[in-house]
Amino acid sequence: MTASETLYERALKHIPWGTQTNAKRPILEYSGTMPYFIERAKGCRFWDVDGDEYIDYRLSLGPVILGYGYPSVDAAVKEQLEKGVLFSMASPVEIELAEAISRIVPSMEMVRFGKNGVDANASNLRIARAYSGKDKMIRCGYNGYHDWFSTGISGNGVPRSLADYVYEVRYGDVEQVESILKRDASSISCILSSPYDFNEDISGDYPRALRKLADEYGVILIFDEVLTGFRLSIGGAQEYFGVRPDLSSFAKAVANGFPLSVFGGKRKHMQKLNDFVITATYAGEALSIAAAIATLKVMEKEKVHEHIYKMGRRLMDGFTAIAKRVGVEVKIGGFPVASYFLFDYKDADKNKKLHVELNRELYKERVFVYDRWFMSFSHKEADIDLTLERFERALKKAVKD
Repeated sequence: MTASETLYERALKHIPWGTQTNAKRPILEYSGTMPYFIERAKGCRFWDVDGDEYIDYRLSLGPVILGYGYPSVDAAVKEQLEKGVLFSMASPVEIELAEAISRIVPSMEMVRFGKNGVDANASNLRIARAYSGKDKMIRCGYNGYHDWFSTGISGNGVPRSLADYVYEVRYGDVEQVESILKRDASSISCILSSPYDFNEDISGDYPRALRKLADEYGVILIFDEVLTGFRLSIGGAQEYFGVRPDLSSFAKAVANGFPLSVFGGKRKHMQKLNDFVITATYAGEALSIAAAIATLKVMEKEKVHEHIYKMGRRLMDGFTAIAKRVGVEVKIGGFPVASYFLFDYKDADKNKKLHVELNRELYKERVFVYDRWFMSFSHKEADIDLTLERFERALKKAVKD
C-alpha cells in the first residue's frame, strides 16, 4: 500500500469520507495511481505524502488562480498575522477589500464576506426573499449543500416540504425558466444560477436570457460566480459576458486559496440587511481578507488573465494535435482557463472506460487532473509542454489498454 492509502484507512476511522470535501474523496477506480493526501505545494506543482511531484491542474478545485505559495500573497498574510487574525471589532482591511471588489465588479455596490461559496449563495437567497417578500426560487446547477439547494435528493435530512418552494432547472433551458415564471412569477423571489457551467456553451446566451426574463417578470437575478468569479476575467463571467446580475456570490479564486467568500450586489438589495441579521464570527477573519487584497492587486497589475488564457490555449491546441496523431475521437472545449478533454465515441460506456484509463495513466505520469484543466498564473510554457509530452504517452497507453 502507498502512504496515501495507509493514511486513508486511518482517516476513515475518525472522518466520514476520510476528508472534508466531497470532490476530494479518493476514487477507488484510481486506486494505486491517484494520490489521496498532499504534503505540500508550490507554484503549479504539489508533492504527495509518498514524495511524488505532480503538475497540478485541479488547483484545489479552482481557488489557486495565481499559484501555490504565491510570494506577494503569502507576504501580505504574514504581515497581517503580525497584527492579528480576528479582533473584537471590525478590521480596516474589510473596508479595503470591499472597496476593491466594488471597483472591479461594478454590480457589487455593497458587499459582505463569508467563508464558503454556499455561505454567499444562502445569504443572497435570504436577501432576495426578504426584499421581494416572496418565498420561492428558481435555481440551476450546484449551489452548495444548504437545505434550499438540496431538495431533490432523498434521505439527506432536508424537509420534503422545501421542495414546494424550489424550482430546479437545467442549465441553458430558457424555455423551462420562462414557463415557470409565466405560471408562478408572483411567488418567485429570485433566479439563482451559475452564468457558465463549464461545459460546451461558452456564448453567454443563457445568462443574458436570464437577465431579460428577470427584468420582464420582476424577479431578482443572482449569479453564482463561485467558480467563474475572478477566473473567466477579473470581473467574473458577468464582465466577460456583459451581464449585470442584481446579486452575486464569489469565492474560490478571490483569495488564491485562502478561505473567503463574497456576496453582494445592488445597494437597494443589500441595505435590506439593516432589517434582519446574517452574521458569522469568522466572516471578518483578517488573514484571508489580506490574501484577497493581495490577490486582486496582482490581477490588476499583472497580465494574469492574458497569461492563463494563453497557457490554456497552448494546452488545448496540444490536445488537438495529439488526438489527431493518436487517432482518437475526442471533444475538446470550454474556456482555456478551465478546458476539458473528453472521448467522443457513440458508445458512452467506451467513453467512460477510456476516461478512467486516461486519468489512471496521467496520475502515473504525475499529471493531476479530474474533469477540468484549471490554469494558474504559475503555469508556464515549459510546464504546458512537459504536460503535453506526458499526456501523449498517457493517451497512447489508455487507448492501447
